[in-house]
Amino acid sequence: MIANNLTIRALKKLRRDEDGVSAVEFAMILPFMFLLLIGMTELAEALNQDRKVSRIANAIADLVAQEEAVERNDLNDLLDIGAEILAPYPADNLQVIVASITFDEDGDATVDWSRDSTESVPWTAGDAPPITLPASVAVPNSSVVVGQTNLTYTPSFTGVFTGIFDWSPSALELSDTYYLAPRITGTVTCGNC
Repeated sequence: MIANNLTIRALKKLRRDEDGVSAVEFAMILPFMFLLLIGMTELAEALNQDRKVSRIANAIADLVAQEEAVERNDLNDLLDIGAEILAPYPADNLQVIVASITFDEDGDATVDWSRDSTESVPWTAGDAPPITLPASVAVPNSSVVVGQTNLTYTPSFTGVFTGIFDWSPSALELSDTYYLAPRITGTVTCGNC
């Protein structure tokens, strides 16, 4: 009987004891806080790189639209600034395309010339562009300079989730395209593109 009374008293005392409750609550909420921190970090990184992708497309198209004519070497140097704008992030998956597109009297588009950051010709001259152009850009008997940037963003913490869960965050395709009318001439030409 005495043992039962001691056990009952000990259980009542344990039930009223609140020492360590904060530590237990913290231990329970810590994994959720950790996941929230990783998620916020990844979201901020993705948004920052997406903003830089837009900035690259705008800058390239804007700089070319200010010229009457460009040369292949000038375009290659100009396309290199994409990696500088993207810094400090790696530019391994960065593709920057600049092109001139002319619209005939019916508003049909034709590629005049194009270059990309790998120093190749991504869009064939004389063909229709491989992108869908907005109707507001397709003005008959006009020309536009197109700057397009594509980047594959892979989350930094991808490896953390692979070992813990059967799920792993996938890569995001970030892309932006700018269309600017030439400022000095009707069409920006490229001598040796």
